[in-house]
Amino acid sequence: MSVHPEPVEASIAAEHVAESLAELWRRAHEDVAPTLSGQHMLALLALENEPAGPGAIAEVLGVDAASAARLFRRLEQRTLVRRVPSGAFCLTGAGTCVLEATRQRRRQLLEQVLATAAPPDRPVLREAVDQLYGRLSPLVRVPRSRSHTD
Repeated sequence: MSVHPEPVEASIAAEHVAESLAELWRRAHEDVAPTLSGQHMLALLALENEPAGPGAIAEVLGVDAASAARLFRRLEQRTLVRRVPSGAFCLTGAGTCVLEATRQRRRQLLEQVLATAAPPDRPVLREAVDQLYGRLSPLVRVPRSRSHTD
């Protein structure tokens, strides 16, 4: 196999990696917070770095503003988010804990996968993960749109 994969081969590999990472997150989410929907988790993730209003989160989730408002009411009832004076929402300590516990569980699941790999495959998997991380780090991030800042 060449060092530089063909575009189709790279596309297939990228899809497998993306699906695997999404599956790791889904399983971790189900283990940690099974009563929260995927949209609840995405909303928590969207609030992780800064407060945002329902309109901005609705755009991220691809739902209408009324659906986002209902979602926030449910998250607020569970004390995972709170409204700040500007009207936006931010994570509470409990919301932050849910995200951190989910990340911790994801790490445990990945460690389990790596630990149960055949011994000759372990260094190959570790090297592949290290290379993937190394190649992701320098990628330029595309800023999110700030056109809707409810």
